[in-house]
Amino acid sequence: MTLSAAVGLLALSGCGPGKLDETKNWTLDPNDSPAHALILSAQPKPQTVTVEYDSTAGEISVGVFKDADAKSLDTIQWSKAIKTETGKKSGTLVVDIPENTATQVVIGDSAKKTDVKVHVTNMKK
Repeated sequence: MTLSAAVGLLALSGCGPGKLDETKNWTLDPNDSPAHALILSAQPKPQTVTVEYDSTAGEISVGVFKDADAKSLDTIQWSKAIKTETGKKSGTLVVDIPENTATQVVIGDSAKKTDVKVHVTNMKK
């Protein structure tokens, strides 16, 4: 291993979670694309993730899942989420994620076609 690679690894190991500031726009259609997910990589330190969401036409469910609990979006079990909100058109979900835990932010469960905007961040406001 080169010195620069070792210094880079050392610097990364002491840092908190990487900055997360991601916005996605999806269309949910119960007949075509009933759920979507944003995959978040594991971080070396615990982090607090904020998920803001807004649906244009219908109520949806939003959940933050451990990666292993969200392998199939077609059969997602909302009860397995670290934290979830169901039956809302908009809202904010704040979730504490343990260190070294890969997660997915999943939106779905809409009874009708709707456009959804999701903003996910781990930055303090």
